[in-house]
Amino acid sequence: MENPNYQIKVNKNEFVWNSLGGELTFDGAPALLFWDSAIELFLKTIEEISGNDVSKTVYEVTGFRMGHLVSTYYKGRTDVVELLNEYSDIYKSAGWGIFEIHDYSYEEKRAVVRIRNSWEHRIFKLADKNKVCVLLPSHWAGIFSGLFQQDMWYKMTKSQLDGHEYDEVEIFPSNITISQNIHELARRKEQESIFELEKKVEARTEELSSLVQELSSPIIPVLKGILVIPLIGKYNEERISNMTEKSLIEFTRLKAKYLLIDLTAIKQVDNYSIHGIEKLIQAIRLIGGRCFIVGVSSELSIQILNSNVNLDGIRSFSSLQQGVEYAIGQNGYELVKKK
Repeated sequence: MENPNYQIKVNKNEFVWNSLGGELTFDGAPALLFWDSAIELFLKTIEEISGNDVSKTVYEVTGFRMGHLVSTYYKGRTDVVELLNEYSDIYKSAGWGIFEIHDYSYEEKRAVVRIRNSWEHRIFKLADKNKVCVLLPSHWAGIFSGLFQQDMWYKMTKSQLDGHEYDEVEIFPSNITISQNIHELARRKEQESIFELEKKVEARTEELSSLVQELSSPIIPVLKGILVIPLIGKYNEERISNMTEKSLIEFTRLKAKYLLIDLTAIKQVDNYSIHGIEKLIQAIRLIGGRCFIVGVSSELSIQILNSNVNLDGIRSFSSLQQGVEYAIGQNGYELVKKK
């Protein structure tokens, strides 16, 4: 039977294809081959689904973990300089580009890697994107984290996007970890979501506040010289201020004498609202008008009494009808049933 395996050596690296099993091994380990365009599509899909910030973290986490995994294959080797040269040959043979260890110090736990014609740069260039590479630099940070047995991170000191012949990556000890990166990203996205939600709530609140101001506390002319203002819902400082201002404007414009404050729609009243009513009464008095409180239920009257607000001298009525009839009489008119 014909041998199904096809074998080739590139530099010191061995590729073996099993044509029957559809398998490829690279230096004895299972491997895959992809076109640059396929990897480009893969990365682009991640960006489209995740967005730029998330995809950058995904690339860095993936690159770092891949590099750390590679370092475990050579665990225990003491000839680190020779090993790093082997790494460069491996990546060159695999089509990853040209990697040069420009500077290295095991004592200081530092290294400088120069990268040319990497698949990451080729893909971004093919896609016509001016995007700094992050996956391969973080990959080398993962490799050196394994070799140095401590957390390492990277910094881009030169980029081909700026006209340099290579990407230069400085690897150094760092407190930054992949777990922290993921955690910080999650917190940042959470904060962004909260901020967006707050903006929506703020916009909706402004819209609702405007609607409430338009619909609540309308000034209703009943008869000549008599106005009614029905109170609806709960009142805050802004609503009380708007109610008082609107009442004064309409009271003056219509040359009214009496303002009936209708509490029929109020089931519960707090001290703040009662103080607001007192403020409105005082304001109407200052321009020569009189206020009556109407629509006061027995429960509401108890709440007002317990509020310790002084409403002495203010006439109140259990219904709007009674208040209107009294104001008509005070205005010099009377209601007579038609025969």
